[in-house]
Amino acid sequence: MIEYIFGGDRVIKRRELLWYSVFGTTATFIYFFIRFMSKNWTDNVLITVMLAQSVAIVFSFFANKFFVFKNTGLGFARSLKQFIEFIAGRFFVIMLDLGIAYFFVERYSRVMISLLHLQRINYQQLLFRHPLIGPYMGNAYLLNEFIFTVLSQVLATIINYVVSKRIVFNAKKSYEGELVSSS
Repeated sequence: MIEYIFGGDRVIKRRELLWYSVFGTTATFIYFFIRFMSKNWTDNVLITVMLAQSVAIVFSFFANKFFVFKNTGLGFARSLKQFIEFIAGRFFVIMLDLGIAYFFVERYSRVMISLLHLQRINYQQLLFRHPLIGPYMGNAYLLNEFIFTVLSQVLATIINYVVSKRIVFNAKKSYEGELVSSS
């Protein structure tokens, strides 16, 4: 299974994985920033998810194309096709993120808070009092949302890497596509 995911290579290209980690972390920070800052404009968690996902996806496409997989010089038509494939690949992740947000944050937050015992935490001490943390994790509902946002982003990172590596920015596929279209 691991060999299939990473193209049969026994060792993942370290540079590629390093850059994917750097830009993936940056995209995740962008996602978190947009998602939690947009809570100032709306209380609807699904709107904040869609806005954050949209910005993070556009950033991720260009970062992956030009810096991670170095998949350049293919022309506008092929790049547009890649962008559409990238969006299609991310669509599943968006649906997963929306599902997690709806189910665990919007619909059943009280159940999750109870199961995770988040109501027992003293939010008036430690990290929760910090001005950069308190507004986003300073009560049981906010901490619940933060926990499930982290969960969705971990799943998204794994799924997005596999889709980007095996489908969208597959160098062999891109090269063969250029050969076929040239002849």
